[in-house]
Amino acid sequence: MGGLLSVAWGWVTAAGKAGSIMQPEEGSLGPYADVPDKTTGLTLRHRTAIYRTWDLVRPNVKLHGPNFFRAMFEAEPILQTRFKSFIGKTKEELKKDNKRLVAHGTTVFMAITSLVDNLEDVPVLVELIKNTANNHIRHGVPKEDFEMLPPILLKFMRDTLGSAWSPVAEEGWSQAVKVIISVILSVYDE
Repeated sequence: MGGLLSVAWGWVTAAGKAGSIMQPEEGSLGPYADVPDKTTGLTLRHRTAIYRTWDLVRPNVKLHGPNFFRAMFEAEPILQTRFKSFIGKTKEELKKDNKRLVAHGTTVFMAITSLVDNLEDVPVLVELIKNTANNHIRHGVPKEDFEMLPPILLKFMRDTLGSAWSPVAEEGWSQAVKVIISVILSVYDE
């Protein structure tokens, strides 16, 4: 019973509203919680929010991956033309059980999983991002396409996670995506 009361009490925020859940990244994470990494600019608080939110997406990459691509194609239709298998497909055709879309979306979200899993190993993180850039260069993807992705990914995460999305998650993901895009563009410019 005491544990139940502790959990219920934890739902009461400083503002005194019951039902609001404080996310782990909003609490005390120690004296270095807000010290940014010199390379990525991500703090422990940011990384905690990224891990927590991706852990909500990770179990369902087979659902979320294709949904992200549908959202991306709707936001920036030009991006659909970069995929031979999806050129000319209607929204309805992409909503159906499109195995290629599921496969590609799953592959991309597993790649994001690798990035998230290596946030604290920056040299490996950078190499993973460079590999992604080189794969896209080989497929003739223009670098400008990557500049369109940050707002689409952030909106997708915000919409998908709803109340589980926090201001710290927004900050952390924004910074992480900024770093990812920066590394990708630097590979294009080499």
